[in-house]
Amino acid sequence: MNWKLLVTSFITLTVIIDPIGNSPVFLVLTGDATDSRRRRFAGEAVLAAAGVIFVFALFGNYILAYLGISLQSLMVAGGILLGIVALDMMKGRVSPGEEARSANVALVPLGTPLLGGPGAVVAAMVLMERSQTASDKLLVAAGIAAALLVVWVALRLAGRLVRLLRGTGVDLLTRVMGILLAAIAAEFIHQAVVSWIAQG
Repeated sequence: MNWKLLVTSFITLTVIIDPIGNSPVFLVLTGDATDSRRRRFAGEAVLAAAGVIFVFALFGNYILAYLGISLQSLMVAGGILLGIVALDMMKGRVSPGEEARSANVALVPLGTPLLGGPGAVVAAMVLMERSQTASDKLLVAAGIAAALLVVWVALRLAGRLVRLLRGTGVDLLTRVMGILLAAIAAEFIHQAVVSWIAQG
């Protein structure tokens, strides 16, 4: 078996999903939730991301081809969605407690497009395409699953930061994360545009 493929898949997905970098965003969007509710959000976010990543890893090319959607269009859509959330965060319109109660933030924007976003989807699709045998594909799937396990652990540990932050600290973190999230959204769109230009 090609064990190097397992390690490559794990490292690639872990770096792209960036569990440490996304933990503050998770904390902001679930800031006033109880510990048990936050743990449930962490599990649901990772399961949602896993569903998106694995579906596209296995059937992504067929889905996009059937719908006539390019990977670049998927990246732009993800960037726009993240941009909308980032704008609300920067303006202070996101109240973590109200957000957590009114909508399942574990699915959107945490599960997708933040964790199971275009970058992770494309990486999973490429890794699966490069795998020739069934055993190799299983190793890629195992690597992806291991990366998602790391993400789940990171999100659960993020809740401990609540004890160190008060209302002002959460508000400041919300606005800072809004700026960073906007940058991530812009990068999604930038990569799509560069790819379109490269294709002519």
